[in-house]
Amino acid sequence: MAKNKKNNLSFFMIAFLALAFIFLALGLGTLGSVKGTGKAYELYASGKDKDNFSVVFKLSDIVEKDENGAETSRKNLRIKDCYVNIAVLYSEEGEDVTMILRRGGSNNPTSTSTNYQYKTTIENLVAPAPAEAEEGKEPPARTAVTDAVFNWVTPFSELFQKGDDYNRVRSYEYYKLFAESHNVLINEVVFVGEVLKANSKTETTGELVVIPATIESATPLNTESPAEAQERAGALLDAQFIPSTAQSSFFRFGQEEVYSMMTVAEMREGNPINGSNVYHGDTVYNSFGTSLLAFGTVMFGMSPFGLRFFPMLASFGVLVLTFFLAKAMFGSDKAGFAGALLYALCNFSFGLGHLGTPLMIGVFFAVAALLCAYRFFAFGIEKVSALETLPLVLGGLCGAAAICVNGAFVLPVAGIAGLFVAGLVRLQKQRAVALEPAIAAYEEELASLPPQEEGTEEPPAPAKEALQGILHDYRRKSTVAPAAFFTSLIVGAMLLSLLFVLPIHLTASKLYRLSGASVFTLAGKLFAGGFAGTAHDGNVWAIPYTVFRGTGEHYAITLLVMNAVAALAGLFGIGFAVYRIVAVLQGKGEKPELARVTVPLASLAISLVLAAFARGTFAFFLIAYLSAFLLAGGGAEYFTAKEGKIGKAARIVSFVAAVLLAVCFLLAVPFTFSVPVC
Repeated sequence: MAKNKKNNLSFFMIAFLALAFIFLALGLGTLGSVKGTGKAYELYASGKDKDNFSVVFKLSDIVEKDENGAETSRKNLRIKDCYVNIAVLYSEEGEDVTMILRRGGSNNPTSTSTNYQYKTTIENLVAPAPAEAEEGKEPPARTAVTDAVFNWVTPFSELFQKGDDYNRVRSYEYYKLFAESHNVLINEVVFVGEVLKANSKTETTGELVVIPATIESATPLNTESPAEAQERAGALLDAQFIPSTAQSSFFRFGQEEVYSMMTVAEMREGNPINGSNVYHGDTVYNSFGTSLLAFGTVMFGMSPFGLRFFPMLASFGVLVLTFFLAKAMFGSDKAGFAGALLYALCNFSFGLGHLGTPLMIGVFFAVAALLCAYRFFAFGIEKVSALETLPLVLGGLCGAAAICVNGAFVLPVAGIAGLFVAGLVRLQKQRAVALEPAIAAYEEELASLPPQEEGTEEPPAPAKEALQGILHDYRRKSTVAPAAFFTSLIVGAMLLSLLFVLPIHLTASKLYRLSGASVFTLAGKLFAGGFAGTAHDGNVWAIPYTVFRGTGEHYAITLLVMNAVAALAGLFGIGFAVYRIVAVLQGKGEKPELARVTVPLASLAISLVLAAFARGTFAFFLIAYLSAFLLAGGGAEYFTAKEGKIGKAARIVSFVAAVLLAVCFLLAVPFTFSVPVC
């Protein structure tokens, strides 16, 4: 019975499992819309006021037919608006792009009357800041369409405000789209209409529908037939649904995410380099992280959910690793749960998990490598076997994966490798401790053996065999452990880097303007991007930091914000570490305690230093906070385990802190999950 009781899950383990389930469900449930665009189509520029390269759409009413093809009912439609989702504007950033939509009653609309066409200017700014007003004046108006890349926009709205009869599908069935100034990669075009009441040209039923559209014609490229060009242009209509323009990151992408999406779009497009195009995308992250983001869009589509799926999964993984890392350091489920609770409710973990960049993926692999290295440092290796060396191999591979997500992770991984080396030093000390009694027993055995005559069989010598066994065992451990870790780290980094350069090779060549560059050159460029990338502002110390800000009358603001109670708990953790270090140095504590608190302190210091100059700053902020949360978990375990008034007070303070932590988390929910409040 006692054995069964020992194997039962502790209260804090059960609480952690419930916390992990809620975290994952809440994270995935608020990740973003699953509705995404299909394949993209590159619309070539035609030149000023020309339409020699264009796509013609044909619209129709919604018609229902019977089995024999006879019309049974018809919904007459009036066009409400034309929604466009643009993947990339191939112009210099800040240089306007002009697009024109023209309508007519024939399949070649040619009228230049303002009643029949609308010209719009789209600013090539990924996510421009809202226009600011001078003191005492109204903010300047923006005449151009902004925030247009990968977010649904309605650039031709004025074309559909000329009168009811103009907007009936029966009046003008054909719409020609062309780009005047630069090439444009377009994900989708959706015509949304209102259903008209029977026998009425003006009154509607209030029902909104996607107007059935087909590609009537498309300008062929030099190597294409008209039919092939028409089929290729069908990508503009391959994911038809009524888009949402709600100003929330649930439906829209923020600035950094747009750079990720532009890179993914070029990867999925796979077109050769076009000399007239100026390519944009992410130049901060290494190939492995970008490839994982692209894989997410392959599984779930070019949608907010698809882009953010792996970052959110990585944030959940960090939660699990936090529990086991704190448990390994401080020896209890209570410490693990306290650290995991702080991470889950600090708001920052959800914020970065909802950010569609590889940041959280890099954090996950770095923390996984830290857990493997710490377990080796603290517990060593019991025996040389596949099961015992597997964590060392995984630790090295995780370190390699972190570097292949962002080159700046090479410094934290170097610190983790240093921790592993410290583990090797401890292994040698363990060897010396194990050898001391074995040598003494061997010497005693030698002294007790009688002289042996030549040719006689040697008597059994168990002490000698035990000594040889210890020497052999530690020789194997000292050889296999570093070989497993460093081989997987170094070789893994090289192989992962070169392997995952392949799917991003063409895209990286475009972004770095290196046509025909070798995989080695591009691998070096992608690695250096962690320190020198320019896709977005990397050295931002301001917390909270705005990752998304909507516009209009009702919009959401999404922030990377740190829960104030969690931050204070982190400070408590640092204070606890200093307290225990002083106690151990004064001889009032055990030496193993020193390692438990100095490892997180070192991780915190390295992360803050790295955040000062590396790109992807927020990832290192999170690692710094995570290190402090580990210490806070250890502090909670230490003080609540005490007897008397100190333990009772610590338990009361811990409970109150947990309640306040949850309250502060709830107060920041609108900014964490992008709920429109403005």
